[in-house]
Amino acid sequence: MDERAVQVSYVITVYNKAPYLFDVIQSLAAEHSEPCAAAEYVFVDDGSSDNSVETIRAHQHLLPGKTIVLEQSNQGAAAATNYGVREASHDWVRLLDGDDIVCTDSTAIMAQLAIRENAPFVIGNFGYFSQEKELLPQIEQVNEDDYVVMSQDDALQRFIRNFSHNSSCMLIKKAFFQSIGGADTRLMSPDYTLALRATAHCRKMVRLQCNVTQMVEQAPGRLSSQIGRSRYDSIMAIYLLAHELMPARRDVAEAVYRRACSRAYRYARILKNRPTRHFLRYIGSRLYLPKDLKSATYQCLSAFTPDATPERPIEWTPGKK
Repeated sequence: MDERAVQVSYVITVYNKAPYLFDVIQSLAAEHSEPCAAAEYVFVDDGSSDNSVETIRAHQHLLPGKTIVLEQSNQGAAAATNYGVREASHDWVRLLDGDDIVCTDSTAIMAQLAIRENAPFVIGNFGYFSQEKELLPQIEQVNEDDYVVMSQDDALQRFIRNFSHNSSCMLIKKAFFQSIGGADTRLMSPDYTLALRATAHCRKMVRLQCNVTQMVEQAPGRLSSQIGRSRYDSIMAIYLLAHELMPARRDVAEAVYRRACSRAYRYARILKNRPTRHFLRYIGSRLYLPKDLKSATYQCLSAFTPDATPERPIEWTPGKK
């Protein structure tokens, strides 16, 4: 099947992204080097307090396909993603955050590989662009030959060890997205959990080794609270993989525990959050494995919270920005 015959709905989630949306729309308008089948652009505004919706409406005429603008009260990116996919018309969905741009031909190539390899999920890498420079010359071209097909075990090994992707790197079959429960609304971001849910439910996936999206460059430095919250969710994501999605796989639970101990010790030092406790747990994880891996892994979450307990702080609840 010609990839240009594959119809794709883009689901673009937006929360106070007005300064970036013209760049996003420009990149979408310039994405395809050859004519392709009609696309659909579904923007989901997650309760923005700026003029994001007005910016979308002002520039939507640039897009080469039907545009839908949905609005909801602030519920978090995962809920916005689920809403957009639910309203999407086409069989394939390209996810995009409201400040990321797409690389040239990225969606068409991802669709081509999905069809060629009979895979319901394709993921790529991300790079960066600067708002201080002209946009279009910065947009990267995707190399359609730079990919690998990963088995489930390949994907588990890679994603537990390190997840260097975001949701804008993903193309997923809509029916598959819905069958795995969509994005997990318990977590702030859909990125990691969506990839892990896909991994738990498919035998193989395609991974492009080149960039398929580019994030805006940001000034260096992040608040400790943001680091703690994002790292909390990354460990919670693999915890849920091991103990909800794949509870029969002891090997997965062991790999998740070791990774959680390593990350907990590293960030306990950065956050000055009882690093000695997490150092001892980390050393212990190299020597032996506890019988109750679920409880032991859960305790690692205490490295990231302000009160040094594993429970999620109420202010980190999705929808509370």
